Amino acid sequence: MANRIPENRARNHYAAFSRTAAYAERSSDYQNAAYLWSKAANYSRSVITRFWAERRSEFCHNAAERGWGQPDESAAI
Repeated sequence: MANRIPENRARNHYAAFSRTAAYAERSSDYQNAAYLWSKAANYSRSVITRFWAERRSEFCHNAAERGWGQPDESAAI
């Protein structure tokens, strides 16, 4: 038992940040989602997941800049 790794040291930060970022996207909180995807990219363990997180961050940043997800956004339709 002495060689056991404490649970908090074995956390998968990429998974935690990406899960929270995806939830923020679904809630139309694109500014926060862009930040969280960027953080997830920093903790990525592969080129593919880093690429994905960086593209999602860029997408969310663009959505926030354009004001997507505002209440009554499509009321005119």
